[in-house]
Order: sequence, then structure tokens, then C-alpha cells
Amino acid sequence: MAHIGHPLVGDPVYGKRQPVNFPESPTLATVLLGFGRQALHAASLQLAHPCRDEELSVQAPLPADMQALISALDDAVK
Repeated sequence: MAHIGHPLVGDPVYGKRQPVNFPESPTLATVLLGFGRQALHAASLQLAHPCRDEELSVQAPLPADMQALISALDDAVK
């Protein structure tokens, strides 16, 4: 994503750590600075089982820290 100008939040390799300054949204600045990992999530995955002839399907809810990040971003653009 960084190569098209959209680095992931929390990416230590390709996401440049720019100073975060959002005077209109201090909550967003706090959430961005405190986000300690890459903002990647797979809500569902499907794959073939390596030994059995069946498809595996796994669902995962959005983690609380990522929901807080999305909420802070939504609030900042309102």
C-alpha cells in the first residue's frame, strides 16, 4: 500500500512515522500514536485443508483497538 501513497497505520517498515498533529481531533492523534501494530485484519478466511478434502472457513471479529481506530477516523472527518 505504501508504494501507492497509502501506508498502513502502524507499519514500522513502510509507514513513515510523521509527527501526528490533529488539533481538531486530539482523540485521533492519541489513537494513531498509541496504535502499536499494523492496521491489518482479515474478517474471514477460506482455504483448503492441507490433508483432508475440505474447505476451512474462519471468521474473526474486529479487534477493539482497530474499532477504536476506525471510530476515531470517522469522528475526525465529520
